[in-house]
Amino acid sequence: MKTTKRMLAALLAVMMVFTTFTAVSAFAADSDVETTAADGELTENIQPVSADEELPEEAVNASSTFSGKVTGLCKTTIESNKIGLKWNKTEGATGYSVYYSDADKGTVYAKVCDVTQTSAVVSNLKQATMYYLKVAAYVEKSGKRQYGPTTRLTTATQPEKPTSLLRTHSSNIVEVKWNVNNNATGYKVFRSSAESGNEFVLVKTISGKNNNRYTDENVKLGKIYVYKIVTYRKLTNGNMYHSPGSSITCLAGLCAPGFSISTKLYKVTVNWNKNAYATRYDIYYSTNQNATAYTFAGSSTGSSFTTARLSANQKLYFRVYPIYKGNGKTITGTANTKAITVSNAIYGVATGSTYVEISISQQRMWFYKSGKLMVDTPVVTGMRYSMDTPKGYFDIYSRARDTYLTGPGYSSHVDYWMAFCGGCGIHDASWRSSFGGNIYTYDGSHGCVNTPYNAVKTIYNNTGYGTPVIVY
Repeated sequence: MKTTKRMLAALLAVMMVFTTFTAVSAFAADSDVETTAADGELTENIQPVSADEELPEEAVNASSTFSGKVTGLCKTTIESNKIGLKWNKTEGATGYSVYYSDADKGTVYAKVCDVTQTSAVVSNLKQATMYYLKVAAYVEKSGKRQYGPTTRLTTATQPEKPTSLLRTHSSNIVEVKWNVNNNATGYKVFRSSAESGNEFVLVKTISGKNNNRYTDENVKLGKIYVYKIVTYRKLTNGNMYHSPGSSITCLAGLCAPGFSISTKLYKVTVNWNKNAYATRYDIYYSTNQNATAYTFAGSSTGSSFTTARLSANQKLYFRVYPIYKGNGKTITGTANTKAITVSNAIYGVATGSTYVEISISQQRMWFYKSGKLMVDTPVVTGMRYSMDTPKGYFDIYSRARDTYLTGPGYSSHVDYWMAFCGGCGIHDASWRSSFGGNIYTYDGSHGCVNTPYNAVKTIYNNTGYGTPVIVY
């Protein structure tokens, strides 16, 4: 008979696990919520148990000897991974037990902690997830614990803010996208511009977690727009929870420039069409077209850029980003991608790792030894149009120290001399106070490459007969 009574009692207890509990309304995410932690929060005392531990039946059923019920249950903090709780003191209670359930998966509860004060923090939660949180008061008599009825709060953790915001179009339309949040109900798009007094205005509520793109067709070329994207999670009770916003600044018309690329002598040259709104251009490259981060190669205010020395036979993907800088803002436009395989050849000849490189248009000379850059210097080449330095692939065939260079109407002393084509060579020029720029257009040499003293000294001491000299 006693066995039968125990079985009936156990069956009744199991059935009562599934009864409806008293619910306490959650704050809507867009209402004011206290953001300071409750006094005495038990962050370090929280000891979550396995998710399959159901709420003990003594916490489900009101004790026959203790009827104290928790009132005033509400949240005090809400973050992406934890929720703070507080409630009113229950008369006669020894303490309180706190439980939680991932409401997105079901109603299986796990115990969080026992506390003696009227606050607790439930941590190690998932972002943008609905939870049922229960608190039951208890008394301990003769070493046994007796529970009052449980009180339930339906709430959710805060969604994480959108990540990886990207401009995909910046022409007469502006389009931005971001990473999908798998726990989101959708996204809200706010826009700020001079037209709105630089205040953010809600322009679109997007339903569906996979709809992670917004296109704005109501823009004016040359105008700046700031977009703030907010993730939201809507619960079955209608309450909505929002993430912090992620912002991106765009300028309508700052679209990707068309560009071409070429390669020679271990370098890549990029030429592009100028954008009407750009103040400079940033050039990037990567070995992977779909890489999340590209290597910064350099900047230019013109319409051309040549990289530093790269590795031969390597396929690289290049992007040219137009940049606007003004009014205290720096804005990046969009970019296209083009690929090229780096070549070490020039004038049909594959070049080794030690050589002298001279660019007439840049009025610059580089010297590489075993692939390492030893010299990077401005120079002055032959007088343009009358005594131009010859272009081509040459070798050093003559070297001299402390000598005189003579010709019609001149005789100049130099400390270092390296001839590479006829009477043209690389040498110091003590009579010059500056090098580079456009000097060669009005005061160029007789065809030689005038070089600063320390630079030519380094080249002379690290080269020999037969060292390639490439002029272009």
